[in-house]
Amino acid sequence: MKQKKIVGYFLCLLILISSSIKASASSPSFTFYPSSGVVQDAQEGFTVDVLIDSGSYELSKARAMIKFDPKVIKLVRASKNSSLFEQWPLEQSSTDNINGVVILTGVTQVDSQEGTPFYLTDTSPDVFIRLEFDVITTKEEDIVLSFEYSGQDDDFMSVLIDSDTQNNVLAVKPQSATFSLNSQDIPETGLNPSAIGAIVGIILILVGGYIRSTGSTYFRKRTGTIVLSD
Repeated sequence: MKQKKIVGYFLCLLILISSSIKASASSPSFTFYPSSGVVQDAQEGFTVDVLIDSGSYELSKARAMIKFDPKVIKLVRASKNSSLFEQWPLEQSSTDNINGVVILTGVTQVDSQEGTPFYLTDTSPDVFIRLEFDVITTKEEDIVLSFEYSGQDDDFMSVLIDSDTQNNVLAVKPQSATFSLNSQDIPETGLNPSAIGAIVGIILILVGGYIRSTGSTYFRKRTGTIVLSD
């Protein structure tokens, strides 16, 4: 009898641990990478990735709405990982260096084995959008990037929409990123391919703002390779 109780306690403990791990791993999020650092050479500018994590949900839509101070920095290029979603509506994607705004929306309407399935993070967050900035002035000590967020699927707000319920599962406002202009360390650009496994194909958002010209770029996501020309 005593042995049965011990086994029962052990099973309960395993269930609690498993539930805790699942809960911690199932929090959909947007994250800046890097989220902090120092711009060493203001003339060279800096690059920041926005990572997406669906947690345990399959997403039919993701929208990132990001604000920055246009008096301090200028967005020169916004690149999206086009393999994550089926459509990227132009009317819901834009850059604005006057008001300091960049917005990107990815949508997959129907889950398809042949086409683009609903987005589900595999083992680690994927690059959703890459932002490249020029520094306009070094008079300010800090550069701040922040997400616009209301908790609802409102226009011009950051959301992650569950494909089953059509509810916003982005439960909390994503954290801002802050970069300093007065030290020797520079925030590293992009992601470690071995850690994130998402660097291989990019397509520009050609809506608003000034875009630098480049050649073809690549993005690999989980399986397969998508090659897109700018």
